[in-house]
Amino acid sequence: MNGLPLTRAEAARRASEVTVGDYRISLDLGADGFWSRSVIRFTCRSPGSAGWVDLVARQVASVELNGRPLQDAHEENRLVLPGLDVDNLLIVESSHDYSTSSQGLHRFVDPADGETYVYSHLQPAYAPHVFACFDQPDLKAPFSLTVTTPRGWTAVSNGPVVASTGTRHTFAPTPPISPYLVALAAGPFASWGFTGNPPLAVHARKSLREHVDADHLAGQLRDGLDFFAGRFGIGYPFAKLDLCFVPEFSFGAMENAGCVMAGESFVFDRKVTRAAFRQRSEMLLHEVSHQWFGNLVTFRWWDDLWLNEAFATWAALHAQTQITEFTDAWAGFAARKKSLAYELDQAPSAHPVIADVPDVEHAMVTFDALTYHKGASVLSQLVTRLGTAGFFDGIRKYLAEHAYGVAEFADLVRALGADGDWARSWLTTTGTTTLRACIGIDAEGRYTSAAVTQEPAASGDTGLLDHRVTVGVYDESGTGSLVRVRGIDLDVSGTVTDLPQLAGERAGLLVLPNDDDLTYAQVDLDSRSLATVIERVADIPDPLARSLCWSAAWGMTRRGRLTAAGFLRMAARGLAKEPQIAVVQRVLRQTATVLSAYADPGWSDRVGWPRFVDTLVAAVEDPATGADHRLVFARAVAAAALTTEQQGVVREWLGGALPMDADLRWRLLRALVAHGHAPPEDRSPRTAADERTRAQLDASVPTLAAKTGAWREIVDPGTPAGRFTALVAGFRHPAQRKLLESFVEDYVRDIPGLWRKRPHQITRAAVTGLFPHTAVSPDTVDTIDRMLATDLPAALRVLVRDERAELLLALTLRNPAR
Repeated sequence: MNGLPLTRAEAARRASEVTVGDYRISLDLGADGFWSRSVIRFTCRSPGSAGWVDLVARQVASVELNGRPLQDAHEENRLVLPGLDVDNLLIVESSHDYSTSSQGLHRFVDPADGETYVYSHLQPAYAPHVFACFDQPDLKAPFSLTVTTPRGWTAVSNGPVVASTGTRHTFAPTPPISPYLVALAAGPFASWGFTGNPPLAVHARKSLREHVDADHLAGQLRDGLDFFAGRFGIGYPFAKLDLCFVPEFSFGAMENAGCVMAGESFVFDRKVTRAAFRQRSEMLLHEVSHQWFGNLVTFRWWDDLWLNEAFATWAALHAQTQITEFTDAWAGFAARKKSLAYELDQAPSAHPVIADVPDVEHAMVTFDALTYHKGASVLSQLVTRLGTAGFFDGIRKYLAEHAYGVAEFADLVRALGADGDWARSWLTTTGTTTLRACIGIDAEGRYTSAAVTQEPAASGDTGLLDHRVTVGVYDESGTGSLVRVRGIDLDVSGTVTDLPQLAGERAGLLVLPNDDDLTYAQVDLDSRSLATVIERVADIPDPLARSLCWSAAWGMTRRGRLTAAGFLRMAARGLAKEPQIAVVQRVLRQTATVLSAYADPGWSDRVGWPRFVDTLVAAVEDPATGADHRLVFARAVAAAALTTEQQGVVREWLGGALPMDADLRWRLLRALVAHGHAPPEDRSPRTAADERTRAQLDASVPTLAAKTGAWREIVDPGTPAGRFTALVAGFRHPAQRKLLESFVEDYVRDIPGLWRKRPHQITRAAVTGLFPHTAVSPDTVDTIDRMLATDLPAALRVLVRDERAELLLALTLRNPAR
């Protein structure tokens, strides 16, 4: 994003003055840049006034307004348009550079075969890097696109191809869409087409052809389209749907109208777990639901981004439970994504689901767990109150009233018939309340008292909320399981809500205050329940209840109410028996955080890491361990601090003791390199994945010279996105805590400059990934404070403050008396 960011106030003024008739965009894709021609018809409500369109270009060749050439019209990232008529015709010709950060128009050369691919990503404000436009979501218009490419290329856009000469591809006009939803992918793709209504197609690089399960993907897309058309009461609103897997994509996926872009991590050219297939299914359903909720009806400004993302997150999970094999999708969501939302909701940057977005630059930092996952959780509570049928009745009304237009939060509230005050209390505040079961038990093992207490948010401005929950009581089943013996539907309000229903009943071993995960609230388990889940979480057969117990334990660890040793004991006893691979993966990452940051480093080195890795190795080598579990446990070993003996086990695995694919082999090799073993001698990459792996290995070498070389590449704004991401991923390893402490000053010196020179979506990986989390000391806090005292860009300051808060948390957990 170059120049001054568009503000909400400017956008509102322009939308009140301008109506866009249509766009005709022509692009000519050259080898070292591309040529763009924009023909825009628009009306102005104040003839004689001045306006502007947005454009970021290498060179502006010509600007013609209503037949008049304009000289020197280009200022910052805008073309100034003086003396507008009621009806206007603007023609702009410009040349542009390709992106290396997957924003704007990205160009990639495949090292496997030398073929070139180009694709767009224009959200939130990168459309002007490709063509002149009124770049704001509420100025929707039809787009007609023509693209000139090298011969033999496939070109894909929002509409179907209506004419092609082999080098010139013309697409049908779209219905009215926002500029950020315009899409282009071009190159010698491998493509699979599927007839039907609408027609579908899947595209990927030729070198990935053998790994694309196109029939399965198309079936999932078709099922999603049929499901949402039925639930929304409106047929699919575009002429076709393409799914394009594109390289070096810094975003999971993007819902461009009729043309979804997805990162190649969803092309499984390696062994993956069931969780990876579930995540891909969720991604596809998320983007399909956006075709209605976001593309057909679009938010007016970026502070209502949640209208897109929270709904699509909820809708995808709901659809998974209805039309896929992943009927347990909500359990994975509770353990992974909702836990992230709870963490972020306690950070300095915590913002309401409906965020305050004064300008487009701030929009970049609202694509986070609060917008997506807290938003989806609040919608779950709303669905609980309205009922699923009533909720979808309101959604159908909302979509019908605003089809091909824009809408706001108030429009959705009206359509749903929701309580506006209730919605505002949930969506316009920050922080999360905590629910806890307070129970009394007599000598005969019966409840003498029971209540659910609610604590206000420790940070933020959320007071006590009204929650509709189910309180679950779990006890022995007679077969060794812990099953729900009592479920009480309860409206929690205020500080204490009594549970008279339990008085005199036999006490269970576990009381779960938010069973079924109907609301958004952290849970503190009472001492009896906590002791139960530490020892016996694996005995709970219900996947969602088990996931909620893992989440509660993690939250209590971060609040200092469960020790690092207690969390590690729960992980050691429960992980190998946890069927939910998504839960296993999340708890493994949490355990690594405990050992790297929260626990005393001396104890972690002597006891914590060795004991944890021994548990993982035993699970990997146990013949009874399933394939998915063996894979994720072996990956966790590769990402752990290892003793000399454990490094020997890894060498044995690499020598043939453990069957593995290329991906796991590289991970284990990286583990040895990170512990000081020599890198593999074969240094010649053959594929894009090989290039990324080599970069990660280079950054993993535990010498100051190697780290310094990797650091220089990372902070070089010319480093390609794929290599940049790999270097950042390889730079840190828990075995290198002492070595990494020497880069605290480098972080303070170099990160602000990198932020100013690279697109923020890719740079934030370095801001968070290189932050000195393991240098847990007051000196590190002081150094970061010195950085925050400088004139940092606002969005960067937000990210650094959040990382500082995590550092302070680690310092507090290591030294509770501080």
